[in-house]
Amino acid sequence: MAEGSVVQEDDQPRSQSAQQSKSPCLDNPVYKEISIANGKVNRMENFQVKRCLDELGLDSRGVGKVLKKRLKNHLKKEKLALAKLEQEKRIKQVHFYCVIDFEGTCEEENPKDYIHEIIEFPVVLVDANTLEVVSEFHEFCKPQLKPTLSQFCQDLTGVTQETVDKADPFPIVLSKFEQWLADHELGTKYTFGVVTDGPWDISRFFLIQCNLCLIPVPKYARKWINLRKLYRNFYKTQGGTLQDMVNNLGMTFEGRPHSGMDDARNIARILQQMVQDGCEITFNEHLERKKT
Repeated sequence: MAEGSVVQEDDQPRSQSAQQSKSPCLDNPVYKEISIANGKVNRMENFQVKRCLDELGLDSRGVGKVLKKRLKNHLKKEKLALAKLEQEKRIKQVHFYCVIDFEGTCEEENPKDYIHEIIEFPVVLVDANTLEVVSEFHEFCKPQLKPTLSQFCQDLTGVTQETVDKADPFPIVLSKFEQWLADHELGTKYTFGVVTDGPWDISRFFLIQCNLCLIPVPKYARKWINLRKLYRNFYKTQGGTLQDMVNNLGMTFEGRPHSGMDDARNIARILQQMVQDGCEITFNEHLERKKT
C-alpha cells in the first residue's frame, strides 16, 4: 500500500458500557430476518436463485455459489434499509487499485533453481469508488540472465524474441512505472494497493527481479491484495484458475490467456464484480521481513 494511512481500531480494550451501547442494534429483529432469508437462499435450486435475481434486475450470470452470495447480499441491504439501519460502512483502504499480472521467462520444464525474469509489466488502474478503469501501464522488459526466450515461453505468453530485444531492462521499466504512479499522484495525494491473482507476482517474480537488479523492494509492493484468496473465501470456492474465476462469474475471458495485459484486464473485471457482490477488498499478503 502507498504511504496514505489506514484507519485502525483503538488497541485498548472496549469498555463495558461501549459494548453495551452496541448490543441494542445487534439485537434488532432484522438480523434474525436476514439469517432466515440466508437459510432460504441456501435451500434454493440454482434456477430459483437466477429467477429471483432476474426479477430484482440483478446480474444472474455465474455458478450457484456466486449467485447465492449475490442474492444474500442484496436481501441483506434491502432488509437493513427497510429497518432504517445502515449497513456497516467499511472505510475503503485505498483510493485506487493497481491490478498487476507479470509474465516471466520460463521453460517447458523449469529446473528447481530456475530464475524467472519479468518480461511483461502490465498494470490496470481501477478507481476504488467508481470501479472504473481510469488508466493502464504496459511495458515489456529485456531479460538479463537469459536474454533468449525459449520457444515454449514465446508460445505461452505471446511475447516474442523481437519484442524483448527492443525492450528496456527491468530497472528502466520500473522507473517508468513509478513515474506513471507519480503522474497519477499515487502514493502522494492518493493511496493505492497492488492487486494480483495469487501471491506469486510479488512474492516470486517481483521480489526475485528486484533482488537480481539490486533494487530495494518498494514500499507499495511489501503488502498487497491477493484477489484469488479473497475470491475463494468470499464465494466459498476451492481451487481454480483465472479462467475458472471468470467462468464462475458467468463471464467470458476477454483476450489471450497468459498475455499479461489481457490477464490483468480480466483480473480487474473480477475485482469489479466482487465489489458489486459485496466483497470487502482488503490487504491479505505481505513480504516477510528479513531477520537481522
